[in-house]
Amino acid sequence: MAQSMSMQRSGTVVGRKAEMAQEWYALVCNCDFFFNDPQNESVAEQLRERVRFFKEQNRETDFFIVPEPVWLDKKYPELAKQVKRPCVALISTDKLWITFMKLRLDRVLRIDLPTEMSDAEVLAVGGTVPDFQAEGKWTAPYARYTPGWWNVFLPKH
Repeated sequence: MAQSMSMQRSGTVVGRKAEMAQEWYALVCNCDFFFNDPQNESVAEQLRERVRFFKEQNRETDFFIVPEPVWLDKKYPELAKQVKRPCVALISTDKLWITFMKLRLDRVLRIDLPTEMSDAEVLAVGGTVPDFQAEGKWTAPYARYTPGWWNVFLPKH
């Protein structure tokens, strides 16, 4: 009887959990800083490595790059003023990973998005990532990442 009751409760909890709104977390910054700053050149590799890990674990990717997120100006107008345009958001459902990326990137805004936002609202793209011109002499022993590497991480509508 106790086991049966436990299973019923468990089923109810699972049912409720499935109905709960998705929690999203975001890092927002200037596109040039995110994609073109030498300090952040490892971001592309970190994102690719996360995708590889998720494939090994048979998990769906839980993060996206959202250029000019529509929700920024609508829901956070004061924060939006702090970000040089064009901007980009790295969003994820993994709070711990977003915290790690915040520490890694440093000069970004962290925003916990409201749970009443739908996935479509969270992933709404309001612009594009500009083409960046290489500045200065490249001195690293490897080539720069190819512009547009981020396209595979954009939301697919």
